Amino acid sequence: MLGVSPQSKSRKKKQGKAPGRRPQQQSPYAPLLESAAALRSESWLLAESWASELFGTLWLGAWRFEDWLEAFTSEYGRMVDALSEIEQPEALTALRALSGVGDADLRAMVTTAANDLAAKGVEDPEWYSPGALPVFRDAFLVTNLLGDVEVIAFTQDRAGVPETMMFMRQPVLGATSIELFSTPDEGTIALLEDMISSTPQAFRNQITPLTAEQVFDRLWPDVEQFWSDGPDDEAEESLIGDDEEALHPVQLMALAEARVSLLVPGDYEIPAISPERTDEVVAAFLASEHGIADVEAARAFAQLVASAAVEQNRDPVEYGPASLTAVLIMNLAARVHVSDEDLALLPEIARAWAYFTVEARDLPREQALEEWDEELPTVLAEFSEAYADPELAAERDGQFR
Repeated sequence: MLGVSPQSKSRKKKQGKAPGRRPQQQSPYAPLLESAAALRSESWLLAESWASELFGTLWLGAWRFEDWLEAFTSEYGRMVDALSEIEQPEALTALRALSGVGDADLRAMVTTAANDLAAKGVEDPEWYSPGALPVFRDAFLVTNLLGDVEVIAFTQDRAGVPETMMFMRQPVLGATSIELFSTPDEGTIALLEDMISSTPQAFRNQITPLTAEQVFDRLWPDVEQFWSDGPDDEAEESLIGDDEEALHPVQLMALAEARVSLLVPGDYEIPAISPERTDEVVAAFLASEHGIADVEAARAFAQLVASAAVEQNRDPVEYGPASLTAVLIMNLAARVHVSDEDLALLPEIARAWAYFTVEARDLPREQALEEWDEELPTVLAEFSEAYADPELAAERDGQFR
């Protein structure tokens, strides 16, 4: 992590030697200032991407400490204070870039420091436009067939320049990658059309418009989850490794936090799915042609899956294979004792549930059923492996029924 320059200690001059110039100690922020200088004539978009990676690097380093939040906040504050004392254009460039990433309080702190430095006569970078904030233009959603992978692209205009952020996410795991683009003349949809055409088997050829609120509802929980979960094994490699093509959310998450937060007013609250939705879905499943002779076992399974989804503020029928796997591991294998008789029924019940969700979501029936048939053996194998884990077995304190 970056640090502050140590204070020089006064020393007595040695007798008998002519006074000489004390060697200048290079500021620990010299590399930062050098890279910021190169951004002055670039774009605002590139500058904030740079700032986001710097933010991510400091956050990554803070996790070495027991209280990572205090460590990060302290180091970030020292960096901003140090930059605010350097009356050079590259220091102001760094502050202007940093004022566009992170949460609202950090952005306000950096903006104040940048304005104070500009008031001393330091020249702003070419791309900076006072008071310009990203304003929502449009957004679209693309998913894979069963909904376990989503790509959300949303475009904001700032100072007359459209910029698009593309979020790839899995509803259970959160963000898996984030990319930033200068929006093409053809618009946001053109980016998604290119993605679909380049990977025709990965996504449905269906692009759904989203409102700013709908984007926030999907992405804001991912932002919060990312910061609270901490870095994974790939985070450090993406920031300081040799693979320039590596994409990881840590690189642009600080910028994503700022951009997503601007989609809605500060007092906006994400709508919660009613707990009654659990009973509705369970009743609908039991009323379907599920073919399960043991209705109570079917009811117990549906109750467990549906309630877990509602707790995550997701509609239960939107679960795809990855989502179902996660629930079976986290809510069944890790929490509930299942009899051998019920374990033997699970493959049949899981298949009936999967088919039920296809009908409930009005998906292309034959294609969706075929994909579920391909994925279910893996879902059940991963659950069986988890259920056999002695550590998870020790945590179970409930009964399947």
